[in-house]
Amino acid sequence: NNKAIRKLLHVAVSDVNDDVRRAAVMGLGFLLFKQPDHCPGVVQLLSESYNPHVRYGAAMALGIACSGTGNKEALGLIEPMKNDPVNYVRQGALIASAMILVQQTEVTCSKVKDFRSLYTKVINDKHEDVMAKFGAILAQGIIDAGGRNVTVSLQSRTGHTNMLGVVGMLVFTQYWYWFPLSHFLSLAFQPTAIIGLNKDLEMPVIQFKSNAKPSTYGYPAPLEEKKEEDKEKVATAILSITNKQKKKEAERKKKDDDKMEVDEKKDEEKKEEEEKKEEKKEEPSSEMLSNPARVVKQQLKVVQMEEAKYRTVKDLNIGGIIILDNLTGEKEQIVEPMLVNKGEKEEEEGTEPEPPQPFMYTED
Repeated sequence: NNKAIRKLLHVAVSDVNDDVRRAAVMGLGFLLFKQPDHCPGVVQLLSESYNPHVRYGAAMALGIACSGTGNKEALGLIEPMKNDPVNYVRQGALIASAMILVQQTEVTCSKVKDFRSLYTKVINDKHEDVMAKFGAILAQGIIDAGGRNVTVSLQSRTGHTNMLGVVGMLVFTQYWYWFPLSHFLSLAFQPTAIIGLNKDLEMPVIQFKSNAKPSTYGYPAPLEEKKEEDKEKVATAILSITNKQKKKEAERKKKDDDKMEVDEKKDEEKKEEEEKKEEKKEEPSSEMLSNPARVVKQQLKVVQMEEAKYRTVKDLNIGGIIILDNLTGEKEQIVEPMLVNKGEKEEEEGTEPEPPQPFMYTED
């Protein structure tokens, strides 16, 4: 709606209240979430505003409108804001970047790696501001939301407005006033999967073909925990006699090491050759996904079902729950439920205790 956009832009640059200006700019994101490519052009000048509230609103508008798209123009506008002198602008930039990069890989968007390392750096930096740290913690949670199996979306799979997601996102933006409201973002999360069901709503054993390399839409590498380095020991006093003995031992070791170096070089060369061979192995151009399958939004375009036994009731490229029509009438093999491993030892809970006997409560 051009009229609504013009009104919000007017309020964003003319109102005397910072809260109103910030809300007006964020409102642009809600108006443009169905046309994410238009948002960077509308918000570009506002992202360079002298007013930090307007800059924050611009970052959040980009995050809301371009969520899950990996839009390079939006990320280009957010990048300068991650080094902004104002703490809450940096917070908004971190959160917005995570919303844009959710379920993006290094193949689909090269900036994912840089932003992931930025979140880790801000969280671990002792000198970083608390507000920016809060933004980085939220960003880390958003980009890996739902075990990396959900995306942020304000519309349904068929393109209609998802009112529950819109309300969840709107309430999420109010964490500015009360941080527990940040949990409402979960209402805007949308599972990214294809789940094939038969007429009895059971999952038959079938496979879908993804005509893309596994690394293009696969899970990103898990986070690595850095091991704590041993603290340096204080140097103790060394006598001159021990130094002389050490020199003699070092000279003896040198003679032995010269003989060993030749053999070690040969071993290293062999290892390098083996590593090169492993790298040369080409990645397959497609992969088979078992039902139910994790399929991200961009991947839906390249997924197809090759089995002639079934016909999909709705288009497979919509994703989500797909009803399968068995054309042959043959007996189906059903996917067996996975057993959840609760640990090595399972404690017996025993019988449920009985409720307490009725009693009268008196204030003494």
